Amino acid sequence: MKKFIVCFAVFAFIVMFVPEIVFIFRRVQKDTKLDVVEVNELISELQNNWGNMDFEDYPDCSFDYAVLDNNDRLIFRDNYWNADTIVKATAERDTIRDIVVDGTIVGKLIIYNNVSSLEDMAFAKYAKQYIFSSAIVFLVILLALLWINYKVIKPFDDMKDFAISVASGNLDKPLKMDKKNVFGAFTESFDIMREELALAKERELQANISKKELIAQLSHDLKTPVASIKAMSEVLSVKEDREQVKNKLVAIGDKADQIDRLVSDLFTSTLEELERLEINTSELASTELVQMIRTADYKGYLVELDIPECMVMCDKIRVGQIFSNIFYNSYKYADTDIYVDGETDTDSLCISITDRGGGVPSEELAMIVDKYKRGSNASDKQGAGLGLYISKELMEDMQGSLEVTNADGGFRVILSFKLA
Repeated sequence: MKKFIVCFAVFAFIVMFVPEIVFIFRRVQKDTKLDVVEVNELISELQNNWGNMDFEDYPDCSFDYAVLDNNDRLIFRDNYWNADTIVKATAERDTIRDIVVDGTIVGKLIIYNNVSSLEDMAFAKYAKQYIFSSAIVFLVILLALLWINYKVIKPFDDMKDFAISVASGNLDKPLKMDKKNVFGAFTESFDIMREELALAKERELQANISKKELIAQLSHDLKTPVASIKAMSEVLSVKEDREQVKNKLVAIGDKADQIDRLVSDLFTSTLEELERLEINTSELASTELVQMIRTADYKGYLVELDIPECMVMCDKIRVGQIFSNIFYNSYKYADTDIYVDGETDTDSLCISITDRGGGVPSEELAMIVDKYKRGSNASDKQGAGLGLYISKELMEDMQGSLEVTNADGGFRVILSFKLA
């Protein structure tokens, strides 16, 4: 658009000033031409009054002239610098005309060749007019450009910035309405488009929230029948004496555990995306942490548990979920004995949970705590890659931390709780 305005200004300048320059040259040429009629009138008067004219009787003309007799003697000259002989007049390229009385040449009329000085005067005269007219035209063009800038370019730039803002997702800022500019009709249409896009985005957001709420509700409801299946399989396995049937019942219980873990991950992840995963921290004794660890070890792989007595700040429900996730991962990926140790420093209790399953490649340690990330050694195992991610997020929400490393021939998770 700005390039168009510049081209328009150049075009306007050419259209307005080139004809003016041509006109000036034509006027200069016209002004420097000798008036033949005036010359003939002067010759006629000289012929009619030859010999009877005093100095003051010679008429004033638009050109300088001199009058000589046949003996080349000067009779009249209206300008001191005029040529006063035929020879000088010829050298100056002056116009020489005969003065004839009764068929006899009685004298010569010399008209001074002052074209150069006339051209200079004409150019000076018309240059002033040109400068004045140029100033007026320049002012008109400037005012036109300012009007175009205010009425066309600025509204266009506003619409361009508005389009960029809408494309980046900012649908809250309205487009300024101004029906007086050339884009006035479009301005209102663009803002209506913004409002419609904002409504569509809000509807999409609400639809996504409803979908996630449905997933959270269904995953929560699934936990009850899964728990019932697990409980029934445990009861039947205790009562069953046949080894083959008992093993199948145990397998059913393990699958129910697996389903329960996946549903828990889905439920927690959905709540997290909905920002409804509430954390309520309170003081909790480390002895309760010990009991929660033993509860999480439902397979009985725990061979060492040593946590000093202290008080920590945490959410009991979330901590139980964290221990369950860690032990479940150890069962699935390591399937070895588990060792739990704790120690305190000035402001925290650190609990390390270690298996003997060989750990994970060191270059993958940093990424396995991210959402949907799993180690390369887990490719043949089922899982969503949410357990450690959820546990890490929960620990940080409780002002603690979760770190992972390889240690003692296996994989270690270090939980840091803030002391009360």
